[in-house]
Amino acid sequence: MRRQGVSFLMMLLLGVLFYSSLPLLSIDGTAYAEVSVDSAQTPEQLENKTKDQQEAKDKNVTYGTLAILVIIIAGMLGYMWALQRRYFSGCKDEKQMTLFSQSPAGLPTGTIRSMIAFSVVILSLYFISLQVLGVVETSFPEALGSLLGAVIGFYFGSRSSGPADSGMLKQVNEMKQQRDTAVAEKDGDKANELLKKAKKGVSLTKKVLKYLPEEHQKKYEKLVGKLEQGVDVAEKLNKSGMVSDAVNKAQETFKDFVTENPVKDLIKKAAASFKLALGVSLPQVALITTVVGVGAGLAGLAYQKWKARILHAPFSPAELPLKTIDANTGFSLLVASPIFKKAFMQELQDNDRPFMQSMIDLCIKESDTNAIYTKYKDHFDSRELFEQGLIEFRHNAADRELKEFIDDSAFSAIGGYDAFIGMIDRIHTDNKALADLDALVTVAENLQNEGEPVVEVFKKASEGLEE
Repeated sequence: MRRQGVSFLMMLLLGVLFYSSLPLLSIDGTAYAEVSVDSAQTPEQLENKTKDQQEAKDKNVTYGTLAILVIIIAGMLGYMWALQRRYFSGCKDEKQMTLFSQSPAGLPTGTIRSMIAFSVVILSLYFISLQVLGVVETSFPEALGSLLGAVIGFYFGSRSSGPADSGMLKQVNEMKQQRDTAVAEKDGDKANELLKKAKKGVSLTKKVLKYLPEEHQKKYEKLVGKLEQGVDVAEKLNKSGMVSDAVNKAQETFKDFVTENPVKDLIKKAAASFKLALGVSLPQVALITTVVGVGAGLAGLAYQKWKARILHAPFSPAELPLKTIDANTGFSLLVASPIFKKAFMQELQDNDRPFMQSMIDLCIKESDTNAIYTKYKDHFDSRELFEQGLIEFRHNAADRELKEFIDDSAFSAIGGYDAFIGMIDRIHTDNKALADLDALVTVAENLQNEGEPVVEVFKKASEGLEE
């Protein structure tokens, strides 16, 4: 910017000297030639011609002065316009538009004063050049001389203390300092956010670790140590002011957690075993998130019935009482229970409602399975078959209750409640898949009890996993 200002000054000075020499060349030279040629003219004619030449000279000086003023003003306006554009661009890039709006005429502080001082110097030099060349005979104006001395004295005096005191440099330094401060604050916020996520990852890993099988715990013990060390290093870097390094370390630590997330590994492992048990066409990940999501939305007795149902646990009326049902409903449940349907086929064909009502009430309310078996043992080939049939019947009764207070939209990703239960029952035919289902339910339940956002945790952990 300074080099452009100096170039602009030199161009104006050359213009001043060029135009100031025009009157002398066009008038005095011409007058000398005419006098030498027309020396035989009378004194009166010579006086008139000299008067005409003086008027022409004054006219040329006037026009030359106006031209110089136009050049100076146009040059100054052009320079300030270009400077304003660069200043606006700089403020915009540095996000300092408030500084631009507060600057006089949208220019750096001191620009207007420097242009005024520059104009005074140029006009003074122009007037002096006219005197030196003999174009004008009047003395240099005293007021203009005082003004010129004040301008020059102030300019060089203000620069004697060094460039660091200039307004422009001060503004630049302030802008740089504000930008550095903003960047530091942004990096600090980012470091704190990443540290918060990394700490959350450590806490979550520790909680999950407690509920995993022993063979998995050893693997994640190393991960916990690695995460804790990363968080500790990032915190020390952040406190010591090395914000950028703290951000990088916290980011690296959080990435380690995301990559080796135990919940993600749990989902991947369950999805693989479910795939073998259910078939490749079934949505294993959707099934996992449904198990977790529905369980997280239930509490108390409703959750206990849900858990017992998907884990095929026995329904003891003393602990998990089922609702009383009428004979018509009981008839439907018997038909839907293959073992009991076969065992009580004759009663069903005879439509013996009193018998069915008595048998259903006993199966729903009686906790002592011996009493039920003693009464109906003639219908079964073995005690084991009876117990399997009783569990099957009670599961159907539980399904009827669960359908009433669980919105069917919760199972939309896998085709509804009945399709979901069908998948769960098929998982129970594979020991590995059943073990993974039990691990999912156990981890999700305990994380829920410890106040963790279970649905969000499993949802994020399942992102990017293929079915």
